[in-house]
Amino acid sequence: MNMFNASLSWIKSKQAFLKIQAGTGDNLQQEDIQREFVDYCLWSTFRPECIDIDGELDMECQDSGMVLFKECCTSEVALKSCYQQAFGEDYNEGNIIVLLEEASN
Repeated sequence: MNMFNASLSWIKSKQAFLKIQAGTGDNLQQEDIQREFVDYCLWSTFRPECIDIDGELDMECQDSGMVLFKECCTSEVALKSCYQQAFGEDYNEGNIIVLLEEASN
């Protein structure tokens, strides 16, 4: 399956976080497998509502989805695909700051 576990990125132009998590295999349906999909990742977008002086970061999930892949997914491929699906525009490396990336063992 995936070669990464998760990543968190800041999307500058959207003023939003993009969280990507590797799929575990549980969400691949029989139709997906028949269509030769072997991997997937889940994504969610979050926009900070406020940062108060007590250190609270109030955020709610704005949108989420799943991207299917026909080969084992890398963090770079996952980021590009999830960015395009989440924001409906071409991937722009200069618009993204990867804050955290967790690799699989």
